[in-house]
Amino acid sequence: MKFSFLLWLFSFFIQSIYLHYILILNQTALPQFVNFICLTEGDPDMPYNDYRQDLMGEATLTPSGQFEIGTFQSFKLIYTAGKFGIDDQGGLRIGFRGHFDGSAIQFSDPTAPGYTTVEASNGAVLEVSWEARRNIRPWNKSLYIRCLRFLREGDQIVINFGDQSKGSPGWLLQTFCESAFTFQITVDPFATQDFIALPSAANPTISMVPGDPANWKAVLPTLRRPGQAFRLSIKGDDRWGNPSNRLTGKIKLKTNLPVTGLAETIDLKAGDFGVVIEGLSVESLGVLHLTVLDENDRLIATANPLVIRQAGAVHFWSDMHAQSG
Repeated sequence: MKFSFLLWLFSFFIQSIYLHYILILNQTALPQFVNFICLTEGDPDMPYNDYRQDLMGEATLTPSGQFEIGTFQSFKLIYTAGKFGIDDQGGLRIGFRGHFDGSAIQFSDPTAPGYTTVEASNGAVLEVSWEARRNIRPWNKSLYIRCLRFLREGDQIVINFGDQSKGSPGWLLQTFCESAFTFQITVDPFATQDFIALPSAANPTISMVPGDPANWKAVLPTLRRPGQAFRLSIKGDDRWGNPSNRLTGKIKLKTNLPVTGLAETIDLKAGDFGVVIEGLSVESLGVLHLTVLDENDRLIATANPLVIRQAGAVHFWSDMHAQSG
């Protein structure tokens, strides 16, 4: 018994020395060791198995296109099983980025936001769950679908996000713009919990766009000399604080001091995210106050004051941390 214990202790000592050599002294062997421990294949930087991604199936999303942020919508995503189908206890995962701040997916209250239904074309029973931290970052928030009966090639799983058929207002979208909001699909066809991602181009995407302008802002510099050029910037943010490109009609500008180069009215053009007027100047000393009115003479923005003075020193803005871009 004592001999066996000493033999075990000696073996443990030798293994410890070997691991110390690999991890500390032989840095070139570290990536291979990590690969061995994690049982990965191929590129160790790949977060998902990349085995035959082209055979993992396909997905379609309707409707597609552009959608206003912070609104209720409904989408139908249809996943069609690929060459291997999906084994019983295998499944599907649809991931969304962790910063998504729309309504959570839920399956219990058909009248509440985010109500979602999932069904298989072959009648297979499906288990569904909405997980906030289970998937690999950045796809933290994910819809998990587990098949309790197998799917053949060509069988489909139909997901209705924001199903409005029983009174739900729909799925509340996020409150910030995103040109390619992605439904990231990974598949567990062999019921191994080793999810394989569809090719990136095969993931359905939509575009999240801003709403109508709700809060207007006018920005001037804070200090200029008489006759020194400056610019005026005007934009309209939607109710969530995103710059809106739905600017239409005319706006009127009022000042307490004459401003060279400034028109009394400006035509807004849909598609622009704002208006920048360059080459302005004020010849007289004083404090410039500027207001912005809509077509009905309603005040919509007040610019910050601009001091016009003949100063010996000139102020320059800077960012010592170089974080302004």
